[in-house]
Amino acid sequence: MEVAVAVEEENTRKVFVVVPAERRAGRSTLSWALGHLCGGATTVVVTHVHVPPQMIPVMGAKFHASKLSSEQVSSFRRMERDKADKMLDDYVHQCRKAKVSCEKLVIEKEDVASGLVELIGLRGIAELVVSAAADRQYSTKLDRPVCRTAAAIMQRADPSCKIWFVCKEQLICTRETKVEIASSAVNAPLLPNPGHEVLHLSTHREEDDDDVEVELGFYDELREACRAAEDLMNRALNESRRRQKADEEVAASLQKAKEHEELYLEEVKKRKELEAALARAEKEISELPQAIQRDTIDEESEEARARISALGLQSTSKEEPEAVLWHCQCQCQCQRKLAASSPSSVIIP
Repeated sequence: MEVAVAVEEENTRKVFVVVPAERRAGRSTLSWALGHLCGGATTVVVTHVHVPPQMIPVMGAKFHASKLSSEQVSSFRRMERDKADKMLDDYVHQCRKAKVSCEKLVIEKEDVASGLVELIGLRGIAELVVSAAADRQYSTKLDRPVCRTAAAIMQRADPSCKIWFVCKEQLICTRETKVEIASSAVNAPLLPNPGHEVLHLSTHREEDDDDVEVELGFYDELREACRAAEDLMNRALNESRRRQKADEEVAASLQKAKEHEELYLEEVKKRKELEAALARAEKEISELPQAIQRDTIDEESEEARARISALGLQSTSKEEPEAVLWHCQCQCQCQRKLAASSPSSVIIP
């Protein structure tokens, strides 16, 4: 039974289809593979290279992985990989709908092209389908891969792997295997100038080497650009922290200024109240002698009137001339006392 299963696995043809995590971006590539390469005992291996994110979101801001702890980075990257693996289920559903056996394969690599080249060598992949360009870049004149990843795979992948480059469900070009090229060269008719053909192949190889050097130079420039972007991000982060600290200091200063203003207004209010009370006291003190003088005059006048009334009641008709004379004298004395007690009066002898 185990031998039968092993033979069946060996006879199963596996076509690896490279797709991104989002289904709408890789649906056309998988559709072409299902329509042109799947027949008989063929299994489609939906292959995705997950690039671990370098920027980790923390509290609404993004930080580079080197600035955070390993636990935070590994936890976030694990969640992102699980999310990408779950998104590949849409491709599996598309294969099952077409009644084609399907498998998922997710690897993690910082560079997609390097990850696929390494995967081809490790798994011994013989057939691979890759997107040559985005669907919006398709045109009838498109005859080679435009995508940087596809171009790198075309140059660096193992020669034993046959690669179909597809765009918008259309075959753009095919990179045949080295064995097939050699067999076709053997079956080809005799060439009039073999030396010239060898020279041509050598030149083509030199051109490929030049392309690889250009690609490596581009990678170096991209790495430098990433490093410069990281430096700018660190500078921006430091500037953001500095501005946040300055804003906090300004807010504290404004709060202190408000408190001092409230204290000043309270002191002004108390000072006005004290000045008003002092003015009332000074006025009362200035009016006190006049009030005392009025009270004294009123008391003396009342006492004189009382005496005159008492004398008038005790007098008789016989003593009327003397009583009247004495009464006049009393009135004169009262008037003199009043005149003497008044500061504004002038006494004439």
